[in-house]
Amino acid sequence: MESKFTEVYHNAPAEGKETECEKVSKLLDLVIDGEATTEDQTYFNHHIEDCVACFEDHQKQKLLKGLVSGHLKRVIVPDSLALSIKTRIQATI
Repeated sequence: MESKFTEVYHNAPAEGKETECEKVSKLLDLVIDGEATTEDQTYFNHHIEDCVACFEDHQKQKLLKGLVSGHLKRVIVPDSLALSIKTRIQATI
């Protein structure tokens, strides 16, 4: 009979391969910001249905985004300022 440790060790990802949780972690910001592809969003949703840790991370990120965005004001700037900033950024690339 195998111990829990041995069982988990056998199920560990091969070196160089990312775990499902690592993949979901990388998708988290895209999902929170509504920028994930439909395929990634579906993968993410299925995973967090079964993974408590990833579900909790998702909830924390949503809460944090809500708190931060609730304290920020959207400021309208002149088009010339936005264009000037974009031009300077492009010049450094």
